[in-house]
Amino acid sequence: MRIFYFLFIILLSTTQYSFAQKQTLLKGMVTEIEVVSDSSNLAYSIYLPANYTKATPSKALFVLDPNGDGMRAARLFVSAIAGEEYVVVSNNFKLSKNLDSLDTNAQQAVTMMRDVFAKVALESGQIYITGLGSGAKTASALSYVLKNTAGILVIDDIYFAEQYIEQASGNAVIGVVGDSSPSYYQMANHFNMMKSLNNYNELYTYSDPGAWPSANFLGILINRLNHFQADRFDLQVADSIWQRNYNSDIEALDKLVLKGEYLTAYDLSQDLKGDYRGNVSLDKLKDFYKDLRGTDAYKTAKRANRSGNLQELLLLEDIQYFLDEDITLANFENLGYWDSRISNFKNSVDNVTMANEQKVAHRMLGYISYTIEDFLTLNKVGLIPQRIFGNVLATMLDARNYRAYLNIISLSAQDDDDNTAYFYLEELLKQGYTDYESLYAIPETTTLRIKPTYNQIIANYLGKSKF
Repeated sequence: MRIFYFLFIILLSTTQYSFAQKQTLLKGMVTEIEVVSDSSNLAYSIYLPANYTKATPSKALFVLDPNGDGMRAARLFVSAIAGEEYVVVSNNFKLSKNLDSLDTNAQQAVTMMRDVFAKVALESGQIYITGLGSGAKTASALSYVLKNTAGILVIDDIYFAEQYIEQASGNAVIGVVGDSSPSYYQMANHFNMMKSLNNYNELYTYSDPGAWPSANFLGILINRLNHFQADRFDLQVADSIWQRNYNSDIEALDKLVLKGEYLTAYDLSQDLKGDYRGNVSLDKLKDFYKDLRGTDAYKTAKRANRSGNLQELLLLEDIQYFLDEDITLANFENLGYWDSRISNFKNSVDNVTMANEQKVAHRMLGYISYTIEDFLTLNKVGLIPQRIFGNVLATMLDARNYRAYLNIISLSAQDDDDNTAYFYLEELLKQGYTDYESLYAIPETTTLRIKPTYNQIIANYLGKSKF
């Protein structure tokens, strides 16, 4: 994985910000705030508990929403932690999905956090961060360099870098991934590794990939992070708080069952035993998982999950082996195999009548996409045939991945392979690409773009050319 070359600089930056001091923070409701700097304006939404005072620092939960819907995300988490005294903050600016934009996302998140630190009294060691999708990548990346982070909750994606392995070992991280999410294997692999670093790290599944889970589910997970923090630092928690959290979690487990999340509800109930043992009576929790385990719905879900695992693992092993080998060897002769594989997976994704095959197809396409993205991110120079191969696979996954076509044209020009460059230039234009000027600014194509064939292809589709 890549390194944050600028993140430490960001954290130590002396950039001057205008914090709009006249903006009023209202207690008991979500307020929108704007941060104005020399280079950009960023907005976020913030919730202060009704009884907040500067004299009593509060716990904080920073919520990173990929779409910048901070008001909605903040309200969701306010509902999730009802009764708990958190300052909740969420971004009103979008976070790019592109891995290359991770530094920018992190810089914007830090700007927002610094503004909150300047305005609100927060309790040291009680700062929690959560994110969905690209927000989850940003949250997990920030956790490596921000001190006093109490816990991280990542939803449907994660950023993990081996060079930060020592920092990661001190983090308590809970992950949630959709059972048909393209990020399923990526998160499963990372959490297997993270579990060896820290017993607090856990991964759960849910049924709505790409969206925030329900408030009830989120509430259990935030409570768990809070319990981890109390356990790690031997913090004193009042009996009344233990009992309130316990009652809330039991109610949330019941609602997970009503939503059909049988396996997740059971796994959570088992984990919650350890959280609450010695602090409350576990009778209600024991009754819950015993009753659930005896239902036909749970048994059916358990059998279905077990029966599909072996076939899926064998399929994954095949995909892993051939994908790694073909990228390493730049095996262009095998592109027909990958075109067929990817097309079959896409057909399964569209087939709503075959739920398990649809789920597996989502996972497989996600694995292929992640593997390609990881390879291309790590290899920016050299390995031209391998990089061309990876970008060709990227166009198979998404025919409108314009960046992949442009990369192929650039790499082919460097490889003196004009015919491949012409072919993918035409394929790019067939997909509706209309950015005329950019076609004459592709890196490493100075000679290629003045050739008659190159210009004739552009003229055929856009009605004009430069040479």
